[in-house]
Amino acid sequence: MSVPSVLALGLEEASRRLEEAGYSFEVEVLLPPRDRKEDFAGQAVRKYVVRQRVLSCNKLVLTVVYRV
Repeated sequence: MSVPSVLALGLEEASRRLEEAGYSFEVEVLLPPRDRKEDFAGQAVRKYVVRQRVLSCNKLVLTVVYRV
């Protein structure tokens, strides 16, 4: 079974597709060096998948970036 590509998708859509295909995943956030997750509190942040890595046959790590 091949892993579905979720690159460039929003995190919600990527999550839905992976769960439907039977995959579990972890999310890793990639921010510029001077930014922190707390800096985006209260803002409408869109999260996009920029990288996906396979850890095992049914487990992935998704790297996401924030867009305001």
